[in-house]
Amino acid sequence: MLGQTTRTQTEMTKDLNKKVILYSSIAFGITWTIAFGIYSLFNKGALTNYQLNLYHSFAAIGPTIAALITTYSFYGKTGVKKLVGKIGLRVIDKKTILFIVSPLVFFGLGFLIYPFIKSSGYSFRNFANLNWSDINEITVWLLPLLTYSIFEEIGWRGFLLPQLQEKYTAWKATILLIVIWALWHIPFFFYRFDFSLGISIGFFFGIFVGAIILTSIYNSSKGMMLPVMIFHFLNNLCSEFDKEIIVAVLSVGFVFLAIYIYWKLGTENLSTNNRIRNYFIE
Repeated sequence: MLGQTTRTQTEMTKDLNKKVILYSSIAFGITWTIAFGIYSLFNKGALTNYQLNLYHSFAAIGPTIAALITTYSFYGKTGVKKLVGKIGLRVIDKKTILFIVSPLVFFGLGFLIYPFIKSSGYSFRNFANLNWSDINEITVWLLPLLTYSIFEEIGWRGFLLPQLQEKYTAWKATILLIVIWALWHIPFFFYRFDFSLGISIGFFFGIFVGAIILTSIYNSSKGMMLPVMIFHFLNNLCSEFDKEIIVAVLSVGFVFLAIYIYWKLGTENLSTNNRIRNYFIE
């Protein structure tokens, strides 16, 4: 009996590794090809800065295509239907709703603190004048906030997280996901983010904190993807308006929220609900 159990666990681990490797290879391959491709064209003068930022939005498609292909490869058409069926919303508790809209809460707090640190209050008009000169500028600013919120979550939370949570606790599954998710972002440091040790550490720490919150929202929402998409979008949106005071308040707020989730909700599920396991085999 012990040998049979051990063999089953070994087979489950090998099966999980195959799914993670296939998914990651496709997600990285698509996103990195697009990202490094447009960066190369930009350096050669074939793309303007506007075009670079516009095409950057399409690099987000990697995790979604990877999720669809890997799901079909292992679970067929039925699995794909189950994946697509998770793009929705169920009735969720008030605490989870607060987690989802927490970027707006922390943004509001940062907005109130802003004039106490600066000589005047935060000006949305000045931001609009600098960043939204015409409809094209607004499109380039808004589009990646939407595409990365949607297409990343279909892959990372919709497919990969429940695969990992089938074998591991929510905490360990999240840590494993963080490593893959963080490495996936590497090309963006060549043209989208400032490349420095301090910014890199801050960015990857933000990935760490954000992933904990996203796992909690995902499990609390019983595996539905719309809640994590909304949180992801609100975080992206609120982080864009100010890179100093407001984003610092957001970061600190998320740290305290992640600590609360870890200590109060527990590492087994990071949620009051049971963690979402591999729903493709149900």
